[in-house]
Amino acid sequence: MAEMAERLLDYFDNATFLVWLIYPTQRYALVYRCAQEPDRLLKSSDYLEGEEIMPEFRLLLGDLFQPLSF
Repeated sequence: MAEMAERLLDYFDNATFLVWLIYPTQRYALVYRCAQEPDRLLKSSDYLEGEEIMPEFRLLLGDLFQPLSF
């Protein structure tokens, strides 16, 4: 987890405004707007949204956890 905290600091130090930290095994995501602490916890039934960064982007988080089929 310390490595991820360092990465978050790097991202926000370099003008990143929004980070989604996704945990596929546990099926949740954390939304960061700053490196110190998450802004929100999203569950499979919640939507990842691009907010003002990507206003048109909206994806059901649970869709990311579905098995791939080719």
